[in-house]
Amino acid sequence: MRTGRATPPGGWTIYAVRFLTYSTWGVLYPFFTVWLLDQDLFSTADCGLITGAAVLANRLGSLAFVRVLPPGRERGAVIGSQIAMAATAGLLCAMVVLQIGSLIAWMLVSAAFGLAGSLATLAQLTLIVHQFGPEETRRAFSYENVALNAAGGLAPFVSSLAYAATGRFYVLAPIGFALLAGVLATRLATGRVPVRQPAAEAPRTTGLPPGMPVLLGVNFLTHITYAQFYGVFAAYATPSLGARGVGLLFAFASVAIVVTQALVTRLCRDRGEPVLIVAANLALGAGTALLVAPEGGMALMLCAVLAITVGEMLYGPVYQTLAVAVAGGRTSLAVGALTFVWGLAESLAVAAGLWLIGAGLGPVTFLLGAAAAVAAVVIVAVCHRRFAAMADGGPAHTAASAPAVRPTADSTS
Repeated sequence: MRTGRATPPGGWTIYAVRFLTYSTWGVLYPFFTVWLLDQDLFSTADCGLITGAAVLANRLGSLAFVRVLPPGRERGAVIGSQIAMAATAGLLCAMVVLQIGSLIAWMLVSAAFGLAGSLATLAQLTLIVHQFGPEETRRAFSYENVALNAAGGLAPFVSSLAYAATGRFYVLAPIGFALLAGVLATRLATGRVPVRQPAAEAPRTTGLPPGMPVLLGVNFLTHITYAQFYGVFAAYATPSLGARGVGLLFAFASVAIVVTQALVTRLCRDRGEPVLIVAANLALGAGTALLVAPEGGMALMLCAVLAITVGEMLYGPVYQTLAVAVAGGRTSLAVGALTFVWGLAESLAVAAGLWLIGAGLGPVTFLLGAAAAVAAVVIVAVCHRRFAAMADGGPAHTAASAPAVRPTADSTS
């Protein structure tokens, strides 16, 4: 049965759960390091290590769960991950109350919190894929991007209120989101695993499917560019624009995605994936290049952020759609590999960008970010036919074989 266009693929519940689970992470992360410093248990450097353990586990931990997340168990994984995040948040608070000063213990518990968030992401994206056919893939991931950015806009604000109001108990803030997400997740349908290729042709190896490496390479370059605004810009632009001005730019980006993502996806539904990837990276590259000059004022920076936001609305659903198609039914591997590469690119770009700013070479990081987007455009232009074929299940498929793949998966929508 098909629902109206106003209803997202898979219904609203999975996207509400996505919003809540990301809020579980987002309500702790912004002020976690500041809170740690307030406890006077560790030096600034050690507090950075504790926070970094959570961030790296959250960004890079998805591949660790690929083999232990069998199809049909995603709902249980979402519920379990939220229980784990609530438990680790409680444990962090207990460690403060008991004045436990073991750096290794803190890093392990912090990493466990981040790793549980990574499992939640993998399980939810896999479950989303299992609830619709390939003709709805891009639209479904667009709604997921809306949920993610709604949480990304609200959670830091709630985090600031929680930090100001609760003091040493700030670290308990994620528990409410986690419990609500876990309860709501019990209403999720398990979904049916779409069969995207004949069983006889199903991959039997554990390596990446053909075509995935080039897709992951372009994804890596795009997120090098993406990280310049979301991970580096605040440190570079705050002296010129002030903290309030930078905060408004981030809020503008989140609100723009929440309000216009569905419209952008609808307008682009007839465009091919290679065209959208090129357009996304051109927009990202142009916006990132403008970030070099925050002294140009808010009007210029709003133009830059608008271009970056348009790029994000285009590339996010497209990369996820292509990864799922190329994986040929190995959804957990597709989602895990994509998020792993995204996290790796973000981590490297932010570390390098902050180092360049500290060395007085701030403009260089944004120019390098823009260059990464240009490199992605060049790769897609050179490999245009390969990217066009990915939407039909991988580069090995031809136009003649594509119709045989799609009707098989359509039965799940």
